[in-house]
Amino acid sequence: MPVFQLLSSPQTYRPCPQNMLVDGEFREHWLTTFAEHFSLIVELAAETYGPPGREAATRAREAFIAQLAALRQKPDMLGALDLEVLGILREQALRSHGIPDAFAKMKARENAAMVPLFSQVACELDGHSDFSQALLLAVEGAFAGNIFDMGATATAGMFTDKSPDFFKVRADVGGKRPWLVDDFDAFTRRMTANPPHQKAMIFVDNAGSDIVLGIAPLARLLARRGTRVCLLANSLPSLNDITFQELGPLLRSLGEQDVEFKRLLSTRRIYAAASGGGTPLIDLRHVSDWCNYEARDADLVIFQGMGRGLESNFDAAFTVDAVNMCMIKERIIAERHHGKVFDVVLRFRPPSAAAARP
Repeated sequence: MPVFQLLSSPQTYRPCPQNMLVDGEFREHWLTTFAEHFSLIVELAAETYGPPGREAATRAREAFIAQLAALRQKPDMLGALDLEVLGILREQALRSHGIPDAFAKMKARENAAMVPLFSQVACELDGHSDFSQALLLAVEGAFAGNIFDMGATATAGMFTDKSPDFFKVRADVGGKRPWLVDDFDAFTRRMTANPPHQKAMIFVDNAGSDIVLGIAPLARLLARRGTRVCLLANSLPSLNDITFQELGPLLRSLGEQDVEFKRLLSTRRIYAAASGGGTPLIDLRHVSDWCNYEARDADLVIFQGMGRGLESNFDAAFTVDAVNMCMIKERIIAERHHGKVFDVVLRFRPPSAAAARP
């Protein structure tokens, strides 16, 4: 798999800044969290695959916890240890025991619950004649949608049997600036400048409210202003992250809710691609050929979600404009950024003169 061509310094790029080989507190937090969280995966595997799924996921859990115990004793046994490594180990344990997508039923349920609300969010954005105000509402919506995160401690137990109240969460976020990291003013200045970006690549995160009411309306807003938008989803399932296989049909269902979105899809102003990822984070040293092909003419890259945008790639440098945005739902991540759980982050950085494309 190729290195993402928009990285300005691939030789020095590291997806995850926290090295668990030297950061014992971070390592212990995540080894414990991953072990405890697997109980939820077992329950959702039973929901998706029935009693055989519960049995297989229980065996996967036992194998995974044994791996975590070995890592406690010898953290360097794999050569490297960070959140991406732990995510890979978890998915390998599940797939090797015949559980490719424990969250499949939950994702389908949440997508179906959120799709009817899409046109309302789109109409709200259309009601703003000032693009900067529409952009602010869209970004607040992206924060609010991102609360549907079944891999984070603060939210994993909140939505096992109910959907997020998107409009309430967005209202709670609204009017609370400055955010923990708040580059919105600089982002707005670039987004309102002419010409608009030629093409945006958005690395999307979760199913349900995150993609349907958060990212899809943002993509629609950008596309209406003249930017082509490529939505990049995981190639393989991981937690409640939307996959490329799920994203295409979901986008078409949104087109049935909103004639403008349908037009943008039919003219390929908005379209989906596979990132090559298979965990909640993304290591840009290993993306799909398709992802790298799409990057050839992109001049904006957006990382949505805590995994892709904060736990990895937060300090990565690119040859194009870059945005990281998410809601924080993990205590230790909030503390490391001098914030608290449910704080929100929008980081915008233009390319440096040295890194920018000719």
